[in-house]
Amino acid sequence: MNNNTGKYNVGYTLFKPTGVHHEFPLVDLVKQQVIGTVSYKEKTYMTVVIDLKADTVQVQGDVDDLGDLSMDRDSYIDMFKQQAKFFMENNISNPKEYYDELINK
Repeated sequence: MNNNTGKYNVGYTLFKPTGVHHEFPLVDLVKQQVIGTVSYKEKTYMTVVIDLKADTVQVQGDVDDLGDLSMDRDSYIDMFKQQAKFFMENNISNPKEYYDELINK
């Protein structure tokens, strides 16, 4: 049996932005609708429309062309759905303003 007590594996992780952005151009608290987009170099690759009242999700486009730069399609859809619920539960109509305020605190 190996006893590694006192021995540490030391290293580091480098996080670099990929340039892929996800944004929420529409959050309608009354209609309970949220639009999320995935873009790269000013081109929108995928748009996800979440309607919480109707419990529907519409997806236009895909992120396959982004390869390893982005998460997969289903991960983005799940993230946008969770964020939509969070925005509704917390009465957040302007996510950018909300997150900017969190960063500046």
